[in-house]
Amino acid sequence: MDEGGQGVHGGGPGVLPAPLTLWPLAVTDLELKFQYRGRQVCALTVSNPHGCRLFHSSLEPTREQEELFGPLTLEQVPFPAPDAIPNEKQRFYTHQLLDVLDRGLILELQGQDLFALRLCQCKVFWTGPCAAPQPGPNPIQRETRTKLFSLEGFLNGLIQFQKGQTPTPPPFEIFLCFGEEWPDQKPKEKKLITVQVRAVLVGRQHPAADLAPRLKDRMVEQFKELHQLWQSHQRLPPAHTSAPPQVGLGKTSVVDVSCVGAGPCPHSTRMRGNGL
Repeated sequence: MDEGGQGVHGGGPGVLPAPLTLWPLAVTDLELKFQYRGRQVCALTVSNPHGCRLFHSSLEPTREQEELFGPLTLEQVPFPAPDAIPNEKQRFYTHQLLDVLDRGLILELQGQDLFALRLCQCKVFWTGPCAAPQPGPNPIQRETRTKLFSLEGFLNGLIQFQKGQTPTPPPFEIFLCFGEEWPDQKPKEKKLITVQVRAVLVGRQHPAADLAPRLKDRMVEQFKELHQLWQSHQRLPPAHTSAPPQVGLGKTSVVDVSCVGAGPCPHSTRMRGNGL
């Protein structure tokens, strides 16, 4: 979140921002944080209306190979090199996992939702807002689109939180674990390769252009309810509570790239593009 952005709770603890700052909204940016054994090695923001592909390969995708590597309109995001990992055993097994990430994992933005599509041989496990409440590891099945984030679901959760029906704000972070089961008894800091994903919600002029009429109507109903909640909060005295966690929602979002630890990060600038 940049200094100019306004989070969902930007008006103060437990207070909604004015609904006009919430509408129109679209999931336009993805904040990514790469970690090797709990140590952050790279952080960046991808601004691409189609999403991105996380991969590790020297092969350059071509139009003739879209079935193998996905659409060329996706931002191509290589994993950071693990060569500078000091522990030899950790470095060896990290290389082993990266070697089966040639085809990669696609993070696809579609409408108001974020989907994952696993093309690679490496197994990927995840937790996040749309994960089914089940015990044990949660895998992303190969070549099957999996919904990771839903704006409609997030707004429903926000309404419930503001009504006091849930004790915490709706979750918005997605955690991807490569090559090792997750969640399990092992803490995420012990996993060899993990990526934290945050869908950034940004105001746009025409976010609902491609949405079905029923979905548009539902979003209008949600914003009307948020508007009513906001008006009722304006009449209440400020509550002395601790601030809830900030979420990636704002008029703008700029995250400076920071890469430390495991060798040179392949992302030297913020990635932004509309595809090829």
